[in-house]
Amino acid sequence: MSDNSIGPYRIVRLIKSGGQGQVYLGYDGRLQRQVAIKIHQLPELRAARKQALAEARKASRINCPRVVQVYDLMESSDHLAIVMEYVPGCDLEELLRRCRLEVASALTVATDISVALASARQQKVVHGDLTAANVLVNRQGRVKLTDFGIARAVDDSVLPLAGSYSALTPEHLQGGPLDVRTDLFALGCLLFRMLTGEQAFFRDGRLDTQLLLAEHRPVLTSRLVLEAGVPPELDALVSHLLQKSPANRPNNTHTVRRELRKAQQQLPLAQCDSLQRQARPYFRQESPEDIPLEIPVQLRERGKSALKGSWPRSTGKWLKALRASTRIAMGASALAALVIVTVLAMQVYPTRVHFEAPALSLEHHREIPKPIDQQWLMDKVVSAAEAELGPMQVSGAVRPRAYYAELAAAEPELVLSVSLRCSEALCLYSISGARGEEFDYRQVAIAPNLPEEVWAGLIVQSTRSLLE
Repeated sequence: MSDNSIGPYRIVRLIKSGGQGQVYLGYDGRLQRQVAIKIHQLPELRAARKQALAEARKASRINCPRVVQVYDLMESSDHLAIVMEYVPGCDLEELLRRCRLEVASALTVATDISVALASARQQKVVHGDLTAANVLVNRQGRVKLTDFGIARAVDDSVLPLAGSYSALTPEHLQGGPLDVRTDLFALGCLLFRMLTGEQAFFRDGRLDTQLLLAEHRPVLTSRLVLEAGVPPELDALVSHLLQKSPANRPNNTHTVRRELRKAQQQLPLAQCDSLQRQARPYFRQESPEDIPLEIPVQLRERGKSALKGSWPRSTGKWLKALRASTRIAMGASALAALVIVTVLAMQVYPTRVHFEAPALSLEHHREIPKPIDQQWLMDKVVSAAEAELGPMQVSGAVRPRAYYAELAAAEPELVLSVSLRCSEALCLYSISGARGEEFDYRQVAIAPNLPEEVWAGLIVQSTRSLLE
């Protein structure tokens, strides 16, 4: 195997390197096609690794021309390589840094993104990080959306970079549930930036959380109205998308696409291909020259695919191969087992829960309320878990109790992992839960200067939401 290969994929050259991983141009010799390979370093915590793989697998189920398709996942002990459809062209972040988009171009981008979000919603997937860097413009002047929550799941060591702050919504800061309306708010922020050249909720290059949480934002409305050539329908749509309360935003992508079509009808037909024309000078140059590569040795030598076959499908084939009498006997045994399980389930047993040591990064942050530390955090998490699960027998990073020691060697039913990390502008609370092979997680962004009771409410709400 070549040193510049990951499994069956040959690495051709480096496309992009940044804080969220390296992206390489690769080649699949079996199917004779180019691929993009994004390499992430996996988090140290086991729960965070499961979260990363879960996000990548969810993204791989989305099948839409406006979404970058995930072909494969290559996993080693320390790294995850996501093998994706290769999209020649440029990303929207690169484009917006170099030119101001015409209204027609902005409408093309927004329409294609809304189609991508509609497909994601069918798979019950929320993107959660809809930024310009995750919007790819291909050589035909169309858009594809990538990174459905994968980068945030993989990198649990830092908060979002400056670009990702542009995708934060009021519900991120208030601990509310995320759904398609969250992504539509981020789409509104992206539309505002494309039309005005400015970030909607940024002041002096920083996210203004007070403006983000304000009920009325006349500054935003007046700024958009001043832009020449913006159809009234588009102005109204952006205002609708940027409502603070999710209940006041469009609740589906169909409404958004209808309004985008109305705005497009106000423009001359000659402007329909403006995105391709504007983006062409900034398309990535395709070169056969290799760039010296440093592929992680473990991923190169022992990387294996993490996209396995469907268990229900393979089990169904196995059952069909059995004799009818065998299937009947198995069914009778299963029924008897079900009766026993039902009787046992009616009895109340404490849930065995293990709390992993929390990952905290609170140093040198003066605005965080003083009582908040590791013990304060775990007390809130344990109380929320007890309120949702009922009686618990717990082990791990919690206050010691008399009956905990005997559980040290017992296999827990539920493993909870908690992290709280702060940057200068925001803190991010994350909690994940693993029950065997099942895995889920919640995240909430918290402004450091909020009162202690607000911190407690957001942490308890997110924890109970995970366990309900």
